[in-house]
Amino acid sequence: MTTHILANTTKDISLIDEMDIGLVKKTIDKIAAFQAVVQQTLRREHDYGIIPGTIKPTLLKPGGEKICMMLGINPEYEMMDHVQDYEKGFFAYIIRCTLKKGMRNVAQGLGNCNSFEKKYRWINSDIIPTGTDPEDVRQFIDKYGRLRYKIPNPDPCDLTNTILKIAKKRAFIDAVLQVASLSEIFTQDLEEMQDFINQSEIVGTETMQPKEAAAIKINFGKYKNRTLKEIYKEDPNYFEWIALNSKDELIKKACEVMKEAAHQKEELAPKKEVQG
Repeated sequence: MTTHILANTTKDISLIDEMDIGLVKKTIDKIAAFQAVVQQTLRREHDYGIIPGTIKPTLLKPGGEKICMMLGINPEYEMMDHVQDYEKGFFAYIIRCTLKKGMRNVAQGLGNCNSFEKKYRWINSDIIPTGTDPEDVRQFIDKYGRLRYKIPNPDPCDLTNTILKIAKKRAFIDAVLQVASLSEIFTQDLEEMQDFINQSEIVGTETMQPKEAAAIKINFGKYKNRTLKEIYKEDPNYFEWIALNSKDELIKKACEVMKEAAHQKEELAPKKEVQG
């Protein structure tokens, strides 16, 4: 055992002895310079994103494509393995991406995706559909204080193309991050980040009723964790400010629903006769 370790150590030292330190230093300097160019060129929220609580920015697909164009490299994809079970609604793909410059392989990455990942296996719902097994239902309270349900996706077969594309994207980003040690400044593409946010917030907007709108809580400002109904009663001016300035589409929709309900209530209220 000791002899084996010494033999490996000797080989490592031999590799170092064979290095041209000056050339290595130039290569490291070039890598640092290229990383700086990448950071200056890529645009936030388009080429990369910042996820709260994470240390490194997340490289997005457009950013990866821009890096490939800068280096003159192109991706090639190969399906390593896959499962397509239409009866059980399970689909899985493992993809290998090879970045090539001419005929030369520059880097390789692997990516996989399957229909049992929670963003594909479940959908958010306002109600529990008839016939749904209660054991398959999960309750949760969203950030607006609404009770919601996660139910099994009734149409997993519709996701086959999406799942394949996500596997390809993950393989692509995995390969790009190996170029010029870009994993030092970026992390893997968490493309599902926005999907989770969007799905939980959009549910219920089309059929939102005034009572539901009034129960929505805001998560910012001086009325944080208060419902829109409470704000409407206590501070109508602030309610109007929220309705006009909120960047949250669900909150804006809720304010519209409440204002429309209040307007209809005024229209239906008996008119007072003016006495002469």
